[in-house]
Amino acid sequence: MKETMRGLNQGNIQNLNRSLLLNLLRREKVCARTTLAEHSGLKQATVTHIINDFMNWNLVKEVGLLTGVKGRRSIAISLNTEDLAVAGIRIARQNFSVGLFNLYGEAVMIRRTSIKHGQNAREIMDMVFHAMDKMIKQFPDKKILALGLAIPGPYNRVKGRISVVTEVEGWADIPLKDEFMEHYKIPVIIEEHANAAALAQFWYSKETNNTDVLVYVAFAQGIGAGIVNNGALLTGSTGAAGEIGHTTIDIHGPRCSCGNYGCLEGYCSSITFVKKLNEAFGKKDELTFSDAVLLVRKKDPTAVKLYMEMCDYLSIGIINVINSFNPRAIVIGDEMAHVNPTLMLERVISNVQKRVVPQTMETTSIRLSSYKQDSMVYGAAIIAINDIFQNPAYYFDPEQDPQGTDGTLHSHFRNVRFSL
Repeated sequence: MKETMRGLNQGNIQNLNRSLLLNLLRREKVCARTTLAEHSGLKQATVTHIINDFMNWNLVKEVGLLTGVKGRRSIAISLNTEDLAVAGIRIARQNFSVGLFNLYGEAVMIRRTSIKHGQNAREIMDMVFHAMDKMIKQFPDKKILALGLAIPGPYNRVKGRISVVTEVEGWADIPLKDEFMEHYKIPVIIEEHANAAALAQFWYSKETNNTDVLVYVAFAQGIGAGIVNNGALLTGSTGAAGEIGHTTIDIHGPRCSCGNYGCLEGYCSSITFVKKLNEAFGKKDELTFSDAVLLVRKKDPTAVKLYMEMCDYLSIGIINVINSFNPRAIVIGDEMAHVNPTLMLERVISNVQKRVVPQTMETTSIRLSSYKQDSMVYGAAIIAINDIFQNPAYYFDPEQDPQGTDGTLHSHFRNVRFSL
């Protein structure tokens, strides 16, 4: 059945205005009500009314005085970072990270835990719950509003399950969202690794406009892409858009656990890098990723050659991304990108320039992520904050019914685009 086209009533418009002001506050950090009115185009009275709601909800606080034009002083406001927080969790193949963050997306605390080879998904879930519970107990005065979860893909958001994770068994049997919501009793927002990181890059990018296409490429234990178009994530019908790690680069290549042959991530992930390095040195799983990083940085010729090979294969994936989505910016991040960032960027840009139409390259920048590590756990926090900002009444005003009579409005607002 086709989805009915819906208009906007007064309640919808009020929510859009609230969301706009929250995003402006996030950008400005500390500002006066007059600044919000100027940047938003809303009337001063409208801004005052909305900010009063935010203060009644304890979402915004007055934090002193600001001196403006002609020495005039005004009351400064900011988001409440003292009492309110979100939880962010990033689950990878060989480790997971848990963290608490304020409403600006700044980390209060982050902890990473290694996953032992052979541990199944249920064992990993128990470890994640234990680590997150322990951290939350350390901050009893903070109200945790929502939990963002960044996971490896492909993730089927319709079924609420990860379809497949190379190297780890059992994820397809776990209803992730249901289990996390049952455990924490708060809204849980799930995105694939690259989607979460893409949104984080878009939030903090000073070079990218809301009308641009930004693609974040995760160069890590798997390979994925998060695509932001006009300020919104492009997720596809079931949430599996951007799975460039499972695109074929060799039709005669080895079979992947996803069922495909010659998948990109089988040629250039950190898992592949370490595996090939052990083979090159005649070792049996003795070298770790940390060992591999150290060897590259010490300019060991074998390690450097293999790392460049990984970058060459990644280049193929990026070329396909450029030709498919024509992005304004490509941001490369995660652990493999930071082994030797300068070498990686030079290698990728050189390869791409040789194989992409020059006119396309003139409008495409390729750069390194600003997050050196755990970028995905920051992204997990930001998808949670983004959900709060898109519909604050859902979180703070139980007397209002943001879902309306048909229960569809809240999910609608998760795809709203903002022009700041």
